[in-house]
Amino acid sequence: MIQNPAANEAISVTPAMPATSALTQGRLVGFGMLVSFALGMYSNFQLQSDLFSNGGFMVQAGQQPSLVGIIVVLGLITGLISLAIAATFRQRMAAQMPVLSLCYLLLVTAGFAMSQVEHTVLLAMRPASEAFQTAGPEAAASFEVVRELLGGLRNGIHFPDKLVGGLSVFVLFFLLKRARLIPAALALAGMIAAACQMSTILRELFGYDIIYALLAPLALVYPATGIWLLIKGFAAKESTSSMR
Repeated sequence: MIQNPAANEAISVTPAMPATSALTQGRLVGFGMLVSFALGMYSNFQLQSDLFSNGGFMVQAGQQPSLVGIIVVLGLITGLISLAIAATFRQRMAAQMPVLSLCYLLLVTAGFAMSQVEHTVLLAMRPASEAFQTAGPEAAASFEVVRELLGGLRNGIHFPDKLVGGLSVFVLFFLLKRARLIPAALALAGMIAAACQMSTILRELFGYDIIYALLAPLALVYPATGIWLLIKGFAAKESTSSMR
């Protein structure tokens, strides 16, 4: 029987990645999502809450010097995990969805850069707090400008950073939906949850109070997606979507 060598060559031009590799990558992404979510929640709602309570950072940053350092280190870890996840999606989907995967990578990179600026402001709070406590209560009024300046700088970068983060999560779920890597309902829920998060962050940018209830949907959908990927990986739908 004579075989057509051209047909054999065409079949071997774009070899599919082994299912075990896709499964492993998907599980690693799911694990990374869960770790970054847990660390981010702990930093934002526990550590940073401690930093800005009971006298604010002018008291807490000096009394608990390691607190700021832990916040910065956890922020670096979560940022690097997010970059690794975005790089994984870019590597896997550059051919199928070049613009969307690149947008996701650029948004995560921008968020990482913004978070480092915020960390710089947080680190500046520690020497300011130490100087404040050394000066004594009688000099408290002279540090009010420093308090307002550093607090304003932190909020001025923190909330735009969270807005960019919400946009990157929206793009992530859109990417997952287009690639059919998770159930469509879960991906749609993630997009809606990310939109809710961005809407309440925008309220703060325009001078209104944050509605914390609008943060709850994303706090549920994001880890649920991480659990799904941790169990299912990328292998389930990729074999069919890559043939389209």
